[in-house]
Amino acid sequence: MAKNKHLSYLLLSVSAAVLLTLPWQPFKLLPSIFVGLVPLLLLEQKIRREQANTHLWVFVYTWISLLLWNIATVWWIWNASAGGAMAAFVINSLPLVLPFLLYHRRNQTNGKENVMYFVACWMCAEYLQFHWDLAFPWLLLGNVFSYLPQVAQWYELTGLLGGTLWVLLVNVQIFQLYQTWPLLNPMEKRKLVLNKVFLYLLTPLFLSFYLLANLPNASKQSADIIVVQPNLDPYSEKFGGIDPQVQLNGMLQLAEQKLDSSVQYLLLPETALQGGIQENWLADDVLIKQLQNFLLKYPFLTVISGMDSYRIYQEGEAKTLTARKFKNSEGYYDAYNAAVEISNNKPLEVYHKSKLVPGVEKMPYPQLFGFIEKYAINLGGTAGSLAADGEAKVFNSHKLGLAPIICYESVFPDFTASYVRKGADILCILTNDGWWGNTPGYKQHFDFGRLRAIENRRAIARSANTGISGFIDRDGTVLAKSAWWTEDALRMKVPVYYTETFYTKHGDWIAILFLIIAAADTLTLFLAKKPRY
Repeated sequence: MAKNKHLSYLLLSVSAAVLLTLPWQPFKLLPSIFVGLVPLLLLEQKIRREQANTHLWVFVYTWISLLLWNIATVWWIWNASAGGAMAAFVINSLPLVLPFLLYHRRNQTNGKENVMYFVACWMCAEYLQFHWDLAFPWLLLGNVFSYLPQVAQWYELTGLLGGTLWVLLVNVQIFQLYQTWPLLNPMEKRKLVLNKVFLYLLTPLFLSFYLLANLPNASKQSADIIVVQPNLDPYSEKFGGIDPQVQLNGMLQLAEQKLDSSVQYLLLPETALQGGIQENWLADDVLIKQLQNFLLKYPFLTVISGMDSYRIYQEGEAKTLTARKFKNSEGYYDAYNAAVEISNNKPLEVYHKSKLVPGVEKMPYPQLFGFIEKYAINLGGTAGSLAADGEAKVFNSHKLGLAPIICYESVFPDFTASYVRKGADILCILTNDGWWGNTPGYKQHFDFGRLRAIENRRAIARSANTGISGFIDRDGTVLAKSAWWTEDALRMKVPVYYTETFYTKHGDWIAILFLIIAAADTLTLFLAKKPRY
């Protein structure tokens, strides 16, 4: 009998993993996201009623499900690093077990399911993914609508976490409907289904279509932009395989196929300038001079490029936790994944990537784990803990503000919004999505940008070393894009918008609301004298 019970637990666990995986790239079976958590809610209920050591089994079978979901959805991380992938699968799935454990404890205390407490705890767990050192917001439930942005236009009000809330509410309503269904007569069943479907499933869709149909008139102003995709293999060509000057020359030749005197901006991808550019004497670097010489032919052009750089500390200067010691000298330096803006008529501007990839560009909690720095994953010259600016920065030229969003930063909704709050009129994403090969990874990353466009009602220009380069409008519509593993240069007059959305102004307000609810309810939970079984 006990064996049969555990088999049923495992079946529910695996069923949830399958249902949570199917909505994502490449399957795109979106409706299953609205029932994906139901098996886990049934699992908690079943274990609570049948087992003595309930917390242990809730943890085990919930984690199995969430771990399988992570592996099945972001398995492509393995292509970059097997060890890093295994760590990511484990670490990323663990925080989402906590909402189920707290929900289980609350249910034991109350003697019944408290589904809204579960919703609040899950919202808090997702909010954590924006703010701790192991942040990986890739699989937040609200991201699942990224390839169908027509249904998520209300992200301009709530941001990504509004989509998560929608998924959670529909799941808990279906869970409750499943439990009460046998007790209802046919009339009650029809009425209940109609009410729940309309209120929880269709209302957000109607709101989305209403907002899409009533967007303000399109902007009459535009910026003429070229994005370049050099298509350099990051493993064999990009870092050490081809001379950096030869690489840059190839990118400029691609750009010149589309260049004329009307173009205002040229975007080059993440670490387009590489080999270790010294920021102490940035203007003297050979690659910077190569770009400045190129701009003599195009005096009204501004180049925004990714670069791999470092800065040497002067004697007596205070050092950061990320400062590295030179191997053969007493000096220290900080390394950066950066972006640089180069124009003819203004000084060089530099931005250092602030949202760094854990385990690749950043050692989580260096005060505790600094001793394992040397084991950081090496992905092309930016291994170990990089230094960061810690906040967004906007490049201003041609009377416009452009956001130099570097790769992983585009997965963070409120951080992307902070560029707009600082004056960004166009969002520019500089990335290198070639690490994972021809997998769903680069497609997911591109689509997440469509949600950032909606949240802020800003157009996006995206330059990828390889992956997908292109342009996205404020409603998430793809205006133009490149193909995978091809050299390309795309040019477009990108519309400029100035109105700030509610989400841009207020950020993740919805998470703060649920954080307060969860904190208050959790406090009463642990103050309870004795749980009732």
